[in-house]
Amino acid sequence: MRARMAMVLGAALTALALGAPPASADPDNPPDFKAPFECGQTWEMYTRDGHGGNETEDQQQLDMERVGGETEGSAVLAAADGEVYWEVSGGDDGSRIGINIKHDGGWFSQYLHMSEYVEVGTKVKQGDRIGTASNAGTTVPHLHYQEMYDSDGDGSGEENELVYPYLEGKEYRITPEDGRVSLTSTNNCDGSGDPGDPGEPEPEPEKTKLAYTGDTSLAGGDPAELSAVLTEEESGNPVADQKVSFTLGADDSAQACEGTTDAEGTATCTIEEVDQPLTDDATVPVTAAFAGDDAYEPSEAPATLDLRYVTGRAYGLSAEVPLPLIPIGIDPTPDTGAVRTADAGTTDAGCAEQIEAIVLSAGPLCADVVTKTGPNSSTATATVADARIGLTGLPVVEVTGLTAESSSTCSASKGSVGLTLSIGGTPVEIPDTPNHSIDLGAGAKLVVNEQIPVEGADQGLTVNAVHLTALGGADVVLGSSTSGAFNC
Repeated sequence: MRARMAMVLGAALTALALGAPPASADPDNPPDFKAPFECGQTWEMYTRDGHGGNETEDQQQLDMERVGGETEGSAVLAAADGEVYWEVSGGDDGSRIGINIKHDGGWFSQYLHMSEYVEVGTKVKQGDRIGTASNAGTTVPHLHYQEMYDSDGDGSGEENELVYPYLEGKEYRITPEDGRVSLTSTNNCDGSGDPGDPGEPEPEPEKTKLAYTGDTSLAGGDPAELSAVLTEEESGNPVADQKVSFTLGADDSAQACEGTTDAEGTATCTIEEVDQPLTDDATVPVTAAFAGDDAYEPSEAPATLDLRYVTGRAYGLSAEVPLPLIPIGIDPTPDTGAVRTADAGTTDAGCAEQIEAIVLSAGPLCADVVTKTGPNSSTATATVADARIGLTGLPVVEVTGLTAESSSTCSASKGSVGLTLSIGGTPVEIPDTPNHSIDLGAGAKLVVNEQIPVEGADQGLTVNAVHLTALGGADVVLGSSTSGAFNC
């Protein structure tokens, strides 16, 4: 069994231990420690009184200086596989000067007087570069090296004992009287270790900027092209061959796709069929995101897109007739109510068989609104089979076979009316033009195929088949249909 002595660290050296799971204690089988410097280099090892152990026996702590090259700035390599477990402080100012590496079987190795070294928690392989030799915490540049064994066997490092260093297959029991003993490294001679360079930190990843450049208006059921441009934030140069992910919508309605940036930094992908809910503000969030890598920092670009939608309404009859004794007020009947949607569907108000109200009668009356996607459209239709309006002092107006239709897409709106009209028992020919006005006398007016643009719509039209107004506030509408398209 290799000789062991209680570890003696100078008052200026303190180990900062981190908690870790216990290691399996194995004092008779040390790792195959290699010299802690690059393959083919020769370094001289020496020690001094009080450098480990007790002062009457050989010393276990070694100092090393490079032969035929500068010690300061030379790479320090891991002597065996392990994990950086402690950071060690020393010198008058208590600054950190090195590390301990924990190996299997309860073994540790220590490397001091390094200006740069890898962080605690880093997993290392034998031959990995772990630091740079310097004069940190000392006056003359050199590498302090020692090996330790955890005598209580729990792997915590709290009861470490110094042992005689075992390097390149040989145990070294060096005394001050031995002077300098040469050692040539075979560490990482096959080039399998990670060269690393803690003395020259890896360059910081470039900051990036992502700008959304895709569709700004979406239509349910249609495809959507999403795109973004990825550039270096400082230079503005495009970043090519990087994945950019896109998320349209949120939560349960989220739809996603991914694109790769081209030479101009543009990534594009397609949502084959937009399926997003219509919100109060008719918008959909989209986010383009770049995850980043070793060379580039992550970035993202949120945007808000308009969602195209349509509206519609249809009803058969509405009337306000302020009669002296019994005023007539008929709300729109039957009435689909206001329709607002980005989806396909039918809103059917059904039919009213008959309406009777002293000076007017009508029936059956029907109304519905049909919406479609790909592209979005709305078609509102109202029908009245027969109607008769007989206001006091005015000729009787009779209508049969009435149909009023309004249809809108993002491209156009159109309206149409079909009916047979007679006034005072005389048939009236109706031209195929909107807003045909007929004077009924006594300040009364009848408008056939009345068409009114829908306020705020990109495309929209209200079509009233027959609209009668008279002095005193009488207002009667037969067959009304409205459609509109928005966010085109």
